[in-house]
Amino acid sequence: MLKSPIRKIGGYGIFREYKTITTSGAWNEFGLNNGCATKQEMIERLDTYKAKNSTDSKSVEESLIGAIVLDNLVMFDDNEFINAEEAGIDFSRYIVKIKYFEDVEPVSVETQTITEPFEPLTLDAQKVKKARIVSERVGQPKFKARVESAYGFKCCISGDTTQELLEAAHIQPYQSSESNHVQNGLLLRVDFHKLFDRGLMHIDNEYVIRISSKVTNEYYRGFDGKRITLPKDENYHPSRGALTEREIDYRP
Repeated sequence: MLKSPIRKIGGYGIFREYKTITTSGAWNEFGLNNGCATKQEMIERLDTYKAKNSTDSKSVEESLIGAIVLDNLVMFDDNEFINAEEAGIDFSRYIVKIKYFEDVEPVSVETQTITEPFEPLTLDAQKVKKARIVSERVGQPKFKARVESAYGFKCCISGDTTQELLEAAHIQPYQSSESNHVQNGLLLRVDFHKLFDRGLMHIDNEYVIRISSKVTNEYYRGFDGKRITLPKDENYHPSRGALTEREIDYRP
């Protein structure tokens, strides 16, 4: 149940457990499933809440938070939120945590001329979240074409050339059209893109691949410690600054 003023059902899942865990621990364990686009956004949201409701002197990263863990989670898009009353579900206005139900049906290639290197933008957590939900695709086809051309139409990790599986990944999360700089892009096969976005893989500023210990599949673990294949043109090499900033989302 989303908080006021929306007060609609935003998704559903099967309750597994409730536990206390540090903020850093929650990010390392659950990543994007915490409901935040980045670790920094999560810290900022909790910091705002803590300032109003707690006198705990610990840093937000080390403070304990309550985690409600759900299995088989389904989250609705903004235009799919369900009005509880209209659905015949009686949600008290005071409910903010858990509610149980039984027998309820769930509802052409263009190169980019580099005149200036990419400088990581100042991250605004709310802007990142909104951009991901609403406008990340603005300029995306052109961005993808530039990144594909830069990397020779090959995944920079696996070398895969299957066009339908290749995606242009933003190193620093998209905020505006300025984010669509070829040096802020990596050409990744869809599975590596998901690992990267979920903090289960990182590429450091020496272009070395780091695979999270949470990934146990031997195929993916085999890439740990290897270097990505860089574009032949040094002007298109990934921004070291952006890679360094992105490390905060890595879940070692």
